[in-house]
Parts: sequence; structure tokens; C-alpha cells
Amino acid sequence: MFEYISGKIVEKKTTSIVLETNGIGYYITIPVSTYDKLGELGSASKLYIHFHVRENEQRLFGFATKEERIVFDSLLKVAGIGPKIAISILSGITIKDLFDVISRQDVKLLSTVPGIGKKSSERIIIELKDKFDDILHGNFIEYTATPEEQNFVNDAEDALISLGYSKANVIKKIQKFMSENTPSSAEDIVKAIIRNFYSKI
Repeated sequence: MFEYISGKIVEKKTTSIVLETNGIGYYITIPVSTYDKLGELGSASKLYIHFHVRENEQRLFGFATKEERIVFDSLLKVAGIGPKIAISILSGITIKDLFDVISRQDVKLLSTVPGIGKKSSERIIIELKDKFDDILHGNFIEYTATPEEQNFVNDAEDALISLGYSKANVIKKIQKFMSENTPSSAEDIVKAIIRNFYSKI
């Protein structure tokens, strides 16, 4: 139902945010990984949304990047893992470390995340190991981006995928580009990635 919500930050807490857009304030639950990427109160922000519906509850969960949302959605498909635990996992471990832990099948380390026991850790590793290959495939590169730069990344990713480029390749190339450059617009990223693709032909 919701792909993303963009608006002004009118309330900001470690685990939640209120974004105002067109006179409506959306209360959105977030992981700490997203909180760390947010701007200050009054600044513009864009969050990718998971709309969670239960019989007596409807909640919005927001993420700074599509990758965070993909991981969140994947965690929810694991038996016994609900939104609260999935948010706890994303708040307690970086995506890179989570991929590494699952790749190494490190049940002990994953069990140190609050809310995750040994059995849950084993299920997560078994059910998600193969699913994460297309996102990471052992080549995840961390980078630090300002909220504005992260918006550039999100927009560039959307543009490149809409042009027909493979999502997995786009993510990897953007990660590498961001680790080595400081773009001033999404267009800078798109042009650089397209040049990179053609240079390999």
C-alpha cells in the first residue's frame, strides 16, 4: 500500500518518528539504524514503509534504505519473528554484520541480540542464508552518508532499476561509489554507475 512517505520531521525519538506531509502526521516505528541516518527536527526526510496489519492493529514501520526494509520483510517471514523482534535485530546489529553472521552461521553471536534466543537464531540462519545472496553475495561495502546523500542514493537506485539494471548489481556499484565519492546529486550517482556499466562492456 505504501512505498515510501516523505515529509518534515516534527517528532523524533530513537525508535519512532512523526513525518508531516500535506497536513497529516504519520507515526512511524523505526530501528536505530534508521534513526542514525535522520536529519534534525524540521528537516525533510524520506522513509521506505512496511505497512503491518493485524486484526486489531495497523502500524507503519519506516526505513532509511530499501535494503533495511528488505531485511525487515525477510525477517518477518521467519517463523516466530514478529515486527518487534525484527526491529530489535536491525537496532542491535548492522546489516553488514547480520549478513556476515548468517553467512558464517554464527548462532552464538546472533543470539546476543536482545530478544533473540538460540532457536530463533538457528531459524533465521537456516531460512535466510540463501535469500540474502542476491543482496550481498559477500561484497557489502559500508559507507557513511548524510541524510541528504542517502536521499540521493535512494533516488539513484530507483532510477537505475527503472532503467532495467539488475538490483543486486546496482546496490553493489552504488555502495562502492559511495565509499569512494561524495556526490552532490542523485544524477551524479546515476551517471557514474552507468559509465561504470558501459566500461565493463
